[in-house]
Amino acid sequence: MDNQAPYPWQQQSWELLQQYRERDRLPHGLLFNGPAECGKKHFALRFAEGLLCTANRSGDGTQHQGKACGKCHSCLLLAAGNHPDLVLLAPQEEKKTIQVDAVREFIQDATLTPQISDSRVCLIMPANAMTSEAANSLLKTLEEPAANNHMILVTEHASHLAATIRSRCQIVNLPLPTRQQSLQWLQQQQPQQQWEELLNCAAGAPLRALSFEKSDIMHRRRQLFDSFAALISGQQLPLAAVAVWNEEVSELLLKWLYEWTLDLLRGRQAGVENMRDLLPGRELSSLIPSLDAGKLIALIEQLVSINRGMGERNLNRQMQLEALAVSYTGLRRL
Repeated sequence: MDNQAPYPWQQQSWELLQQYRERDRLPHGLLFNGPAECGKKHFALRFAEGLLCTANRSGDGTQHQGKACGKCHSCLLLAAGNHPDLVLLAPQEEKKTIQVDAVREFIQDATLTPQISDSRVCLIMPANAMTSEAANSLLKTLEEPAANNHMILVTEHASHLAATIRSRCQIVNLPLPTRQQSLQWLQQQQPQQQWEELLNCAAGAPLRALSFEKSDIMHRRRQLFDSFAALISGQQLPLAAVAVWNEEVSELLLKWLYEWTLDLLRGRQAGVENMRDLLPGRELSSLIPSLDAGKLIALIEQLVSINRGMGERNLNRQMQLEALAVSYTGLRRL
């Protein structure tokens, strides 16, 4: 069991929840919302462990600042992965959605009386994986929770959840840390590493940057940027660019395209000196004055739509990337 709870950039949210807990005002329904790789799953699991830890009984988490002690019987069961009062729901392997039958079974477990701890803690990760029917079946349990039981939903997209779900939960936003916080934390993990470029590769997410440390990610990102730059400058055809893009997973590809396009818009509207990424700022600076700001904005919206659609509607990746590449060819004003 990992006692690093929470990450430094989550401390304020952690302390707020502990204040609710100490006053016996902790909501039964909690919705942890934050971008990918911000540490929200880690936060949710550590918070659940703290609730289940018997050293924090009587609703008072002050002894361990709300963290699990790691030594009591409850904590030992958590470390072994078989605590009877922790209920987890996630999509089954190779599936993207949580179906209604799985939620109904989850509800049966969620309404049982705690066996060891003072609370029963039920987590759904990611909550936006629930189908509409599954989410609707959860409403009554959220509205009328069993005594001493807590329901924690974790999502990247709270806005994608039904308003009826959101209204029954206390939303806790868990943003990415600032760039300075990220670099400081990464330097503590591995002082010898040069983290600036890896953090750029990770679109500002320090946990992702840490996972990239021993990979070829910077080489892959460089190849994609070369293709991106050649496409915009008219030196590469759309289909050739897509052939390069197809070698990268959708999540990273779309994040990098989004970051580079946003940075080009920043350079176009505020000047090259205000761009944040070294690659577009250094290698496309001469093209920036000729770029159409309105089309850059439209491309950013297109990227957001594609990213959402691939996650929710299983869009045809090849067709979407081809249309996207064609849009990039029209950025320069003649």
